[in-house]
Amino acid sequence: MNKVVALIFSLAACTPLFAAPSAAPNGASKNATTKNAAVTDIVNTLVNEGVQFHEQGQYDEAIAKYKQAEKKAPKNALVKYEMAFSYHAKHEMDKALSYAKAAAKLDTRNINENLYSLMGTIYDEKGMPDSALAVYRKGFEKEPNSFNIPYNATITYMRQNNADSAYAWVKRSISNSRIHEGSYYYAGFIASLMGKWPQFYAYSMYSTFITKKDEIIRDNLSRLYGKTKYLVQKEGDELKLNSPNVKQTGSDSTVNNEFLLSLQTMFATDSIGARKLYDKDSTSAQQTEFLIYILEKSIKLIAFTDEIDDPIQRFYQGLIHNRLVDAFIYTICEPIDRPTFAQWLIKNRSEQTRLYQWFNKEWLML
Repeated sequence: MNKVVALIFSLAACTPLFAAPSAAPNGASKNATTKNAAVTDIVNTLVNEGVQFHEQGQYDEAIAKYKQAEKKAPKNALVKYEMAFSYHAKHEMDKALSYAKAAAKLDTRNINENLYSLMGTIYDEKGMPDSALAVYRKGFEKEPNSFNIPYNATITYMRQNNADSAYAWVKRSISNSRIHEGSYYYAGFIASLMGKWPQFYAYSMYSTFITKKDEIIRDNLSRLYGKTKYLVQKEGDELKLNSPNVKQTGSDSTVNNEFLLSLQTMFATDSIGARKLYDKDSTSAQQTEFLIYILEKSIKLIAFTDEIDDPIQRFYQGLIHNRLVDAFIYTICEPIDRPTFAQWLIKNRSEQTRLYQWFNKEWLML
């Protein structure tokens, strides 16, 4: 699995670098303050110029600027962080780690999330996952509202094939953000590995809605369609109920299995027009019809099954309460068959507008 690194690129404000002597006369104090401010301005300018070079892929030029800033402010954590970030981009991991560790010894209050995310990533890419996880744990202690640090820890645990720990960390990430697409994508993916079927459907649909990345959309829709279609298959004149071979050990195994059984029962008995749900879909329009039908039923199960006990329930309860389920489902299923979506949109454009208004003005504000 490709390592996904989601570092936040932000420039923290530098604090004054030197304190005026307490016994200095007023004139000397003013001069020292003026000098400190001038040095801070120079350092900020050099760092900004370095960041611009970095963003253009000119890492050597960026590092040169940071080294100039370091001479002016040798105890500035931001300067050392930016240096580490550019060395990481150059794949010079030892230098990157050295500067990151040096930054961690200084005042890092404004850059903890960035710094510990980067340092953990460096350790991970050096093949030192235990050190990476130790850094993420320390970083999360300092920044408990971070979504990025636990997200990176999730990736490390996934690379170790430790789904339980990965899921625990990704839940920390999504509890701190409602729009971090990577966290919700992996929450759905890991849930599918663990047999957490309500969460698989809930997070896969949600991440499809909030992302703009085609690869996430395609992967989610493919997984939703494929795993659902597998649940019931017709062999000759008989129907075969298939249960994914997933070992469940959590306390929620009962609700997971009941959720799956509800889908299988519906799948085996319901129809779309003259077609049974288990019939083979031969066109993209039929695939879209199937998925729309299944996802609508899934949303109701997710929203009103008390035992699921997951904060994502509130999102789907909100969709139902505001009569936005159809708008949500057609919007996320658009890539499967755009003509089907276009026909729906002609008659329901105002509904899609309402969906986005509710999401941005109400859901994200809760």
